[in-house]
Formats: sequence, structure tokens, C-alpha cells
Amino acid sequence: LSQGARQRIKEFYLKRRESAEQQSGGSLPVTPRQLEALIRLSEARARAELRRVVLRSDVEDVIEIVQSGSDFQEQFLQTAVRKGKSKPNAIVDRLMQYMERRVRGGGGREFRESELRERAGPGVSQQDFDKALQRLNDPGTLTVSGSGTYMFNP
Repeated sequence: LSQGARQRIKEFYLKRRESAEQQSGGSLPVTPRQLEALIRLSEARARAELRRVVLRSDVEDVIEIVQSGSDFQEQFLQTAVRKGKSKPNAIVDRLMQYMERRVRGGGGREFRESELRERAGPGVSQQDFDKALQRLNDPGTLTVSGSGTYMFNP
């Protein structure tokens, strides 16, 4: 590494660590492994230009790539990540449990839509409820038997 390349790597690494410490909440941690990667990438950049010595310009090119990648990563981390089941699938599970319990308990296999709507839970949109009914209907688990009435086929 040339003196300029060493200096630039050091500046960049220390600046990244400092900003990570200040933003410890949502920022990605900066580790010595990243410093090693920055050095190796800079060396690879110099070899691509058929040079044995890493120049400051090689380090600048690598820093540009690393920054664009970390910007993307931070944006990706800030987007909502779904955990668990989608809402319609959770509703399907809730309705299946209710219908299975009722049938095992000796209740009938016929269910009114209003009853299922109530069992879907508060705050469930009509769209999510309809999707859940469709997912139950697709394999034939829940079929329409009349106006506003469904037949459960376990």
C-alpha cells in the first residue's frame, strides 16, 4: 500500500466507526473484518490495473463501491420486514381452529358468514377476510352452501 492509500483507508475506517457509534440504534456495526476487506479489495483493484502498489485512487474506487453497498443495506434494513404469517394466512388459521373446535364439540358443520367474520377478529379488513375465505375455499375446506352460509369440510 502506498502512503496515500494507507492514509485514506485509515480515514475512511475511523470515520465509519465514529458515525456507527453515534448512530448505534439503526446503523450497521463497523468491524475490523471490514477494514481487512477494504484493504484486500484495494489490493485487488490495483492488481486489476497490473500494479503491485495500491494507490489512493484504488482505495477511492473501492470506497465508492463499499458506500453504495452499505447505503443500499441501510435502506433495506429500514424497510418493513414481515415476520410470521401474512394477515390472510393468520385469519385462515384462526378460522380453521374455530371451525375444527366447534365440529369436534358436536356443533354443526354449517357456518354463517357473519359468525366467521366475527371470529376473524377485530380490525380485520373486508379484503383480508375475503382473501382468507378464498384460501379456505380453494382446496374445498370451506364451500358456499347458500346465501351467506358456508359448509366446513375438514
